[in-house]
Amino acid sequence: AARPAFPPRTIAAMTLVAAGQSWADDVQVDERRLQEYLHKKKHGMLLKGAALVMKHTLEPLPTTNASDGKVHMGDSLMLRNAATGGLLQADVTDTIQVDDNSRAAASGFALSTGTLLTSCARNVLTVSRVNDGDGFPEDGFLHYGQTFRLGAGPQLNDRPAYLYSCGTYADGQHLARDETLSCLYSRATPGTQWSCVRLQAVGLGDGGDDVVRLGWPLRIESAPHGGALGSDATLRMTHYGNECRVFSAGPAQVAASSEENHVAQTAWSFVDSQWADEVIAAAQRVVGDANFSLECDPDDGPSVRDARTYLAGLDIPKGWGHIDPRELLTNADKRGEHFLTVMDLDPTSSACKTLHRIFPLIRNAGMHKTRKLRQMCMQADTHDSGTIAIRSFAGVLSWIAIRLKQQEMDIVMELLRVDPHSDHVDYRRFFSLMAPPMAEIRGDVVRDAYAKLRAGAPGGVVEAADLQRHWRPRCHPEVQRGVLSEDEAMDEFLRQWDIADADGRVSWEEFLDYYQDISMAVEQTEVFVEIVRHGWSL
Repeated sequence: AARPAFPPRTIAAMTLVAAGQSWADDVQVDERRLQEYLHKKKHGMLLKGAALVMKHTLEPLPTTNASDGKVHMGDSLMLRNAATGGLLQADVTDTIQVDDNSRAAASGFALSTGTLLTSCARNVLTVSRVNDGDGFPEDGFLHYGQTFRLGAGPQLNDRPAYLYSCGTYADGQHLARDETLSCLYSRATPGTQWSCVRLQAVGLGDGGDDVVRLGWPLRIESAPHGGALGSDATLRMTHYGNECRVFSAGPAQVAASSEENHVAQTAWSFVDSQWADEVIAAAQRVVGDANFSLECDPDDGPSVRDARTYLAGLDIPKGWGHIDPRELLTNADKRGEHFLTVMDLDPTSSACKTLHRIFPLIRNAGMHKTRKLRQMCMQADTHDSGTIAIRSFAGVLSWIAIRLKQQEMDIVMELLRVDPHSDHVDYRRFFSLMAPPMAEIRGDVVRDAYAKLRAGAPGGVVEAADLQRHWRPRCHPEVQRGVLSEDEAMDEFLRQWDIADADGRVSWEEFLDYYQDISMAVEQTEVFVEIVRHGWSL
């Protein structure tokens, strides 16, 4: 059966009937502010924690500095992605089970790209030749088309670990269907063999030879699979904060990519400590300039352009010249402290702080409590206006033991009120802030689940009995923790369905509505996807 279309439920698409005014723009702004606040809050706290707990992975580790500007076998260098501007780096606390089809599965380490410009064990990789008889000159250089490995040093992990592409899709790794897993892997298997492909449209001469040079854009392709190492702006939460995901783009995806941003995702350049020092020095000049600006100037050199790009991500206020950007660009603890300080000084963050306290309490109350709260608000909304009195709203929250202080009540009122002269708040807006439109990867797995139910239902019509017959209560987080029995979880699940059709039919819209509420309650995408997959045996 074909997968149903995915109409995301979002308050931003609704116009509230309140003095004839549309609140869509305000909601979108508040959603963005809240998400930025939550990302920065977690990012700052994780950075400070990483600086302490994983200090050994962040200790400065010098790279090879080649005076000839060329890449040699045995060089220890960093890889910079053109799309994110970040350096390729590993998280040894985030292990991935890898099946390389040759032996028992072994562990790999997750990869990301980030903008902490310090060469350290996380991001310094050593270039090594795979085969002395590969047909390339014995001149010590890395050549385009030559097979090589990139390995992390002993400062990162006790065992050697190599850049690896498995060539197959892996669940839970933020991958699209045409992308495959890349990680650091502890075995020197064929999947750890790579070659460099020259990117022609870079406006540079070829130097008269096929030697790879520092700073020149290139594509890094898997020798056995043909996929290309890539990174994009999709954020993933690591133990070091919010960083950009890394993947292997499939050969077909690489061949079909002609748009500039897609090409940039698989474009990398080898850089060294000297490059980082030059960017940091340029950042110090930019911040110290009386006409401090992050806008790129046509006369900017490469280092200054890079410096402005990295500074733009640090929220450095104009005139903050007493802060040395070197600390923020190279020191995880200082950067984490900086993000937290900037948020505390933001006058708009009081509402974000209040919601940041409330939302986790709702999520921790149970997988279905968010849905119940929304239904209670709808029942209290006798005029179907999307609003209820602030006291009624506070009463709904008290059902799961959330008590709002008067100051918090005032903040919520200011954030959610629909009319300056009314004591009513927009509860739809509250739940929209808790869960912006469902991400594509979440929508995909929900569509797959409903398509499977339709395929197995007589006439393709899904009924309540089909839900009871096929749903697996072991997917419920509280069953896995031993809080609920499977029978209790099944009873709770069936109570969530207020079937509108007299024949007990469950429409796609009703199925989606249920999982949008679950999506609100489950913050981590990987966990949500597993709940749906296990629930319907996908």
